[in-house]
Amino acid sequence: MQKRFAVASPFLTGLKLLAILPPVGIGWLVYLSRWQWLALLKHPRTFSKHDPLLGFILLLMGVTALNLNHRDYRGVLLSGLMLFVLVNLWLLCRESSELIAWHELRRFIIQFGLYITISGFVFHWLNQILTLPNWLKFLLGDLLWGYAANQNRLFGSAYNPNDACCLLLIALGLLMTQLSRPTKHPLTRWPLINWAAAGLLCVGIYQTKSRTGLVLMIALLIVTAYQIFHRHRILITGLLAVGCVTLWEVFPRSASTWTALQSRITIWQNSFDVFKQAPFLGVTYFGFARRYFQMTGTYVPHAHDIFLMLLASFGILGGVGFITLVISSGWHLTKYWHQYRQPNLRYFMMTVPIILAYGLTDFVLSSMQVLIIILLIIAYWRHEQQVTPRYHPLNECG
Repeated sequence: MQKRFAVASPFLTGLKLLAILPPVGIGWLVYLSRWQWLALLKHPRTFSKHDPLLGFILLLMGVTALNLNHRDYRGVLLSGLMLFVLVNLWLLCRESSELIAWHELRRFIIQFGLYITISGFVFHWLNQILTLPNWLKFLLGDLLWGYAANQNRLFGSAYNPNDACCLLLIALGLLMTQLSRPTKHPLTRWPLINWAAAGLLCVGIYQTKSRTGLVLMIALLIVTAYQIFHRHRILITGLLAVGCVTLWEVFPRSASTWTALQSRITIWQNSFDVFKQAPFLGVTYFGFARRYFQMTGTYVPHAHDIFLMLLASFGILGGVGFITLVISSGWHLTKYWHQYRQPNLRYFMMTVPIILAYGLTDFVLSSMQVLIIILLIIAYWRHEQQVTPRYHPLNECG
């Protein structure tokens, strides 16, 4: 019990700071994870067993180290440092998944999404009447990262509207899964408030004006509607058909959809060209923007696609390793669902596809807030695989 409190309490404090004061929260969690690599060195077999994500990160570290032959020492060292921090954070998330109940984490993620939405409206209102200093806006997560055209989009404490949208989608996925199947650990004891929270998350996603996010939100709502009203699927299908006719009228930034798609396709094509310049070892994570600028004369921080970013940064090994990781994880998730039908597995089946789908149009892992939340979800999924066979299929753990 003492060990649980000693680790869980500071970690939960770090998560709260991650939402309210992002730089402080990120720094605190990195500090908590600082010695995790020692445990990895002391017990390498224990840590590497049944942990494909750890193996994948170590693979990326090895590929990055080999890039020292290309004399881009700054990019290699920064990329290596980033991956070293990533290893420590992953090991910390693994440890925390054994000490903090799953329902505590999912409640936090949902509350994080609600805070992003509410703070987004509050910050927008404050910015109309006050000129907050940049250092304060940076601490609060209200300093926009991205194009100036994004300033009218909601992002709350997430720095960027696309990153905020990803976090909101994860929160909505968890909440809708909870609402579609009654649980002993709801967000609140009052059903109407839970549904109001879901509505607020939907409003937040819409206000981020992310076209990909809105499409994924609609898909999520459709899946949930079919689960809850499975006896009225014909009626729901008819209502959806009518709704799709008028959807385009309220679709955010619909006038610039074609232009944005062409711009994104150009970035993808150029990112693939960056990969072709160094197909075996890539150009390293921090070397991508420099190589992209040298080739096109335009600054682009990442490939806006998780697979292309890994392929360009870490070469064929990084791309193949990622595909293997995704296929393996999907197979295990499907297998465990068919075998055990644990209620907790429904949360992972709802959120993991959302993360992957959003990653196809934007590299949201560049945000430490998004990255830490995704690492936590994967850590709990790994923990679920280890404990599921110990329980009867109808029981719910965590």
